[in-house]
Amino acid sequence: MSAATADRPRYATPTRVDVTDCRTDRLPDRIRANRVDGSEVHVERRGGRTFLVTRPSE
Repeated sequence: MSAATADRPRYATPTRVDVTDCRTDRLPDRIRANRVDGSEVHVERRGGRTFLVTRPSE
């Protein structure tokens, strides 16, 4: 039996990671760690909090 794993997770819905307390120079690392294969990642501000939002492509 063999098992295959993907390099990056695949999500069916948008994901949001709170990065409010993350240093600015660490954001690229957080983006790489939370990037979903074939997705777009952007920063979103809501209610005084900052989030990295990943929207998987169709």
